[in-house]
Amino acid sequence: MMMNLSPKAMRSMVEALEFRIAAYQSQLDEAELSEDEVSDVTNDMMFLESLRQELQKALDVPMAQVF
Repeated sequence: MMMNLSPKAMRSMVEALEFRIAAYQSQLDEAELSEDEVSDVTNDMMFLESLRQELQKALDVPMAQVF
């Protein structure tokens, strides 16, 4: 299913993803986590980063092609 999001909505989502990714990184840097927890957080962070990159690519496309 393809969603037609406005550039403003996509920028907001990119910002939210960046915030969550930074929070995960902080958790990895500061918390005493088990190996399983580190793996879970790292996997989640990588998934969010791939979403962020896809949204950023869509934002880099000229407006006429976005919609």
